Amino acid sequence: MPAISVFQNDDGLWAVTAQGLVVTGLTKECAEAFAAAFQRLHEGPSPGAP
Repeated sequence: MPAISVFQNDDGLWAVTAQGLVVTGLTKECAEAFAAAFQRLHEGPSPGAP
């Protein structure tokens, strides 16, 4: 799974970075939700999933 980073910029907004990806201008809640969704996407299918 690719490494992902969530951090607050100097402007007070949050950013999410991963290899080849930078998303800026987020609230903390949006950054955390984006990171969680990104991780789920890259984990692959859940055991028992069709």
